[in-house]
Amino acid sequence: MNLTLQRLLTDSKKINLFFWIITSTGLMVYKLSFHELWKDEWQAWLVARDLSLSNMLAFINYEGHPSLWYLYLKVWTILPIQEYILLQLSHGVLVAVTLYYLFVRISLPTLWKILISLSYFIVFEYGVINRGYILVILLSIIALDLIVRNKRSWILGLTLLLLCQTEAYGVIIAAAITVYLFLNSEGKNLILFRKTILWSLTGLFLFVFTVFPRGNEDDFTRAYNQQSFSINVIHESIQGHLANVFTIGLIDDTASNGVSLFGFMISILLFSILVWIFIRDWRVLLSMIFGLLAFIIFGILIFSGGVRQWGMVYLLFVLMLILSHYKKSKWSLYRYILVITLMIAPMIHGIKALITDAQIPFSNAQEVGRFIKENIPDNVPVVVINKFETAPVGAYAGRSLYELPSGEEFTYFKWLEKVYIPTESEISLFARFKNVGGIVLLSPSPIDPKRFPNAVLWQEFSNENFKRENYWLYSIPLTK
Repeated sequence: MNLTLQRLLTDSKKINLFFWIITSTGLMVYKLSFHELWKDEWQAWLVARDLSLSNMLAFINYEGHPSLWYLYLKVWTILPIQEYILLQLSHGVLVAVTLYYLFVRISLPTLWKILISLSYFIVFEYGVINRGYILVILLSIIALDLIVRNKRSWILGLTLLLLCQTEAYGVIIAAAITVYLFLNSEGKNLILFRKTILWSLTGLFLFVFTVFPRGNEDDFTRAYNQQSFSINVIHESIQGHLANVFTIGLIDDTASNGVSLFGFMISILLFSILVWIFIRDWRVLLSMIFGLLAFIIFGILIFSGGVRQWGMVYLLFVLMLILSHYKKSKWSLYRYILVITLMIAPMIHGIKALITDAQIPFSNAQEVGRFIKENIPDNVPVVVINKFETAPVGAYAGRSLYELPSGEEFTYFKWLEKVYIPTESEISLFARFKNVGGIVLLSPSPIDPKRFPNAVLWQEFSNENFKRENYWLYSIPLTK
């Protein structure tokens, strides 16, 4: 067998170190060179920047995410560097550390590591896009590194607690790891498990305490599943968490195009393959099934999600590979090939996503922000329709925007706020209040000329972009 191929099929330290340096450096350069931030990325940064620590912690139940990502960003916001660069750097550091654990600390065949690092979920959805999901990956891999090195101390417990402060999906991953520890708890390990589960339960309590909705019940119900329990909802969750993960790009996106018989059959086949891969270690198999079922049930009952959320199943798959492989049990060639087969489609889709993001903007928000900064004086208010869609424009413009009817400045938004569309008379009244001759109106869609008869389209920003975030800028003169 060729020496290079042999090293790829084993765990080659030199090749691992080389690929860690290449992928970490390459991703950081790529992010800073090609990736524009969109609203989901800016939102956490703006909340961390503009709210005090106490107010931020009180606010995050509106976000639907625990506090760890916001606390991490809070530290970075004090640095005197351009914000869009800081956000990319803060996330890029976590990506580099995650890839270090994957390539250098964890024992897997080098070829697997390369395919995992180039998968759509690792390289793009969690590697390029600056969201807190990277903390789920990092902390879960750290937890497994502690387990395989037999360091089941308070550090492991603390890691699982922190994992529960990342995302709801982090809680499920922590639960799957805890199940694995329970299944391996015998003798001295049973005492260690009892200590570990106390940390996990504390993490779960903190998660519920920080994220549990405390606002208007009617508003919060709009954030979660409103579909009645049905076979179709179950089908969507199964297909999303299986077919849209391991054959991503080969079948239609379930969130956009719905379910199909083909997608369901592929999902059942994929589940069978996963069972066959892990069947030799029943502890790993049961942990994997527990985690997968938890994701599917969460998608049915709480939040259906999309590719970003479904990608957590890919992480679960990688974690189970680590647990199954570190025992040095013999793997047949067929199992190796099956694992590689499950990694091919995510890798191809990841490379396509990188190419697309380099070719077209991820969002048009940066272009609009630059236009506002260059053409609209600071004393001229920019009023928006839909804070949710327009907040990233203000971040790129380096200024606050205005909302009506309150007339207040804002930088971030509450996810559950309803969109208010002002009348032209309200805008004129606001212009008089601000003592200006007119108002600039920013909208994520063309406005109704009947509602705004004096509005003049100034600039349209609807060039092709990854997230289809388009904007229209209007000038509305003060009417008598």
